[in-house]
Amino acid sequence: MHIPSSRVYCEIRGEEGGVWFVPANGGKESAVLIKAPTSTLKALVAGAELSFVFAVQDRYLCCGVRVYDVPEAPLLLCRIQRHDEEHATLRRIVAAGQSPIFLFNEVDVCVAWADSRITNDDSRLLIDFLSMRQEFYAGEFPKPASEFLDVFCTATNLQERVTDAANFRALETTVAHGPWMSNIVSFPGVRDTQSIVLNDLDEGGVLERAIWASLESVFPFTLHRSPQVTVGKKQRELVDVAASYEYGSFFIEAKDLSILTAGFDRTRQRRLSGIQKQTRKAIDQLIGASKAAKRGERITDRHGNTVSFILDRPIHCIVLLSDLMHEGDWRTIEESLGAAMLTTGDFFHVLDLRELVTMLKCSNGDARLLDYNLIKRCERFFETGSVHIRSRPAPR
Repeated sequence: MHIPSSRVYCEIRGEEGGVWFVPANGGKESAVLIKAPTSTLKALVAGAELSFVFAVQDRYLCCGVRVYDVPEAPLLLCRIQRHDEEHATLRRIVAAGQSPIFLFNEVDVCVAWADSRITNDDSRLLIDFLSMRQEFYAGEFPKPASEFLDVFCTATNLQERVTDAANFRALETTVAHGPWMSNIVSFPGVRDTQSIVLNDLDEGGVLERAIWASLESVFPFTLHRSPQVTVGKKQRELVDVAASYEYGSFFIEAKDLSILTAGFDRTRQRRLSGIQKQTRKAIDQLIGASKAAKRGERITDRHGNTVSFILDRPIHCIVLLSDLMHEGDWRTIEESLGAAMLTTGDFFHVLDLRELVTMLKCSNGDARLLDYNLIKRCERFFETGSVHIRSRPAPR
């Protein structure tokens, strides 16, 4: 387990993904921190290869990691390194040829770690690479740095070990590591406690618990995991997660793209087909949940206590995926969302855990703002006709 400094933690919270080379234990040791979507972290734990990618242009140093979580489309995460302590730590790690790596998920908690090693040959290459400049840029994030990130992503997409261009040089090195150790991360709430373990084979349950942990502070007394509905003599699960406040209710169906049990070597197309099938199923489940609640069927929590929801206003029905893939044809899903809204009179959304956490941050943990932002997101869906919408904090 690694607890970042306040500065680094603020950066981790503000980024959707990236890599940080930071001092640890008061500067006596070093650590590599990687933040990525849970599906990518599970691929790492399951054996996906990992590499460091570096590039220099003028005085700017760009640091990245490439995770080979999909055979034909590995994920690249990168950022401009802008702090002297991180420059110094990176040089120490390269000189030593080893460092522990700590993995952080969308909820900004450390979920796993492993000891890593850079081969002697790669270590020498990196030492020479970082010696090109005695000092790298440190300071605020200027416009040229943003432009350099675009150049970096384009150039390193070629996946060449060394890239040389005018005023630009990049290097990719393989990272060997020991077995990943998953942490047990517990989230105590007012009435319940949920724990997540990255390598838990109940991957859907882990996603549900992560959703609960994200929402607990917003709905401390009205958040329920797996509420039950009684229809006739039969009892079944209403939705995976449900919450309410004085002006509305939220029904969530979680669908996880299995990595640990199904493997990470499936093609992108197979993954897309699987997640779209799960999305269609979740939309149907949410339609059924909305109708059951509005019919007045008895709903109870996991302890048998009756649960009430605000039903005189449209419900936010959310299909929450582990990863909303951006390629492929989503028109049938988008048409199904529109039809579900017409059928029920509720708001329907498709998003992933990363987007939910971003929306919660944009809403400052306020249920009213979350309600409002989801409504605006739904309006944006009707304007664009696309489920591929990403929220961003407003500039200060």
